Amino acid sequence: MLSLIEIYRQKLQQCIADGELSEEDVKALLRLRVLLCIPQETVEAAHSDICGSLFEKVVKEAIASGVDGYDAEIKKSVRKAAHGLRLTRDAAMSIASRAVKRIFVNYIKRARASQNRTESARELKKMMAFNTLVVTELVADIKGESPDKASDEAVEVEIKQYEDEEWESLQTLRKIRPNKELTAKLGKQGQMEINLKDDLPERDRTDLYKTYLLYCITGEVTNVPFGAQITTKKDDSEYVLLNQLGGILGLTPKEIVEVHRGLAEQAFRQQAEVILADGQLTKARVEQLNEVQKQVGLPPEYAQKVIKNITTTKMAAAIETALSQGRLNLKQIRELKEANVDLDNMISEGLRENLFKKTIDELLSSGTGEFNEVEVYEKIPVDLSINVDKARGVVHELAKSRLSNSLIRAVSLLRQRNRSGVVSSLNNLLVCDKAVPSEPLSWEVPEELTDLFAIYFKSDPAPEKLSRLQYLLRINDSAVAAIRELGDRVLPVGAEEEEFVF
Repeated sequence: MLSLIEIYRQKLQQCIADGELSEEDVKALLRLRVLLCIPQETVEAAHSDICGSLFEKVVKEAIASGVDGYDAEIKKSVRKAAHGLRLTRDAAMSIASRAVKRIFVNYIKRARASQNRTESARELKKMMAFNTLVVTELVADIKGESPDKASDEAVEVEIKQYEDEEWESLQTLRKIRPNKELTAKLGKQGQMEINLKDDLPERDRTDLYKTYLLYCITGEVTNVPFGAQITTKKDDSEYVLLNQLGGILGLTPKEIVEVHRGLAEQAFRQQAEVILADGQLTKARVEQLNEVQKQVGLPPEYAQKVIKNITTTKMAAAIETALSQGRLNLKQIRELKEANVDLDNMISEGLRENLFKKTIDELLSSGTGEFNEVEVYEKIPVDLSINVDKARGVVHELAKSRLSNSLIRAVSLLRQRNRSGVVSSLNNLLVCDKAVPSEPLSWEVPEELTDLFAIYFKSDPAPEKLSRLQYLLRINDSAVAAIRELGDRVLPVGAEEEEFVF
């Protein structure tokens, strides 16, 4: 036994046997619904199912006719089904959209599978022709509008979007805005209401758009025998088709701007890399770059960013090379920072740490005996963007190892009768001790420590240095007094060539 809703569905199917619902049919169905006490939402679901399926069949037959088959008879059947089946406009457009998108996706699959850009562009052109000649007509018939009116409204919306996004900045973008002359030449514009915005990832859609943009720029490339190629230049009408492609792909004005700008930037960068091969920016090269910038149609502010990036990268490579080869010191680093060179991003942390170690090592072996704690522990780490605590640890480690080495070297120079060398080595020992205070030192020949102190005493050092050296070398006060009494006799003239006398 049939259920109540099945009785209603049978009646509905009888009413639409001729492809539409008359006023009498609608009234009869309403009376039947009331008689059978069927809920309104159940009835609407039945209508959507049965009438929607019939309308979908009509739509599929219409779009299957192709660009040459959408004639007056098909238009009539679509209009009759769209309005006669009593579907809402949204429901009818949703059904048509699903069917059309499947065709669009098939074109895109063939475009992606093409062997080269020209073949891919041809498939995309077929999709745009299908959109203009079939889908635009289909949408207009569903809405009961003139196709020309619908496409004109779409163009007006797109132009407004272009103006809002300041599309005058890029040459290729200016070309896709359809002017009156080109619009008249190409005829009606394709619809953009049914698009693939929600059916393909943004990356895929922008890649397809970029493929056709490159085709517009380079023209159609045809392979001929013996490996040669013939390029046919395209006119600006191709850019108008590109505009329609953007609509079918559901790209926003912002996304389209980014594709055009990215391509122009890529072309500019390729030529700028050659011009700035050594990273040097001269007046002649600036003029050359300005000419390239105009040729590719890249806005000046983006060209400047590319130039800065290239010169910065080249400079960074040169700086890193100089550092690794020991040709760059702290003074030069400070000069570069004063010139607003972003060294933190140009020089790796490892190289900056190596330069810090080298700088501290030179300071601990300079022979001056000077140690500025603020400079070593604060200023230099800041200049090299090194962690202050980590820098302090490096200084302490180097000072500890250098202190014992300085004593060994001082004794070696003593034995070589090199008085100035002894003084420098003892100064280095005192610097290391100032960085990391040391306990008194031991030596297997204590007399040599006394000789070292005597030589340092003769160099007329600062009292605090002499006092600290006395402590480190374990020189008692009586020995110091004896050295003071000897005075000039401590080290005769020409001692660097004679025996030491004590």
